Amino acid sequence: MAIEMEDFLYELKNHVEQTHTFKDAFERLTPEEQNKVAELAPSGWLMPPKEQQTIIDWLEQMQIEFGITE
Repeated sequence: MAIEMEDFLYELKNHVEQTHTFKDAFERLTPEEQNKVAELAPSGWLMPPKEQQTIIDWLEQMQIEFGITE
């Protein structure tokens, strides 16, 4: 595997961790605050719980494709 791909996978893993932190912060908001955040988000933007799962799925697919078992 090329060093560039290793770097990409490293950064993707870091992004998973960051989306987890972001999701946790979102989930600590009241339901009213969560609704306001959703209303003010850019069109088509995923809310943090969905974004985190999407990124996790992407990382898992990349790891399967490259035979990475961690």
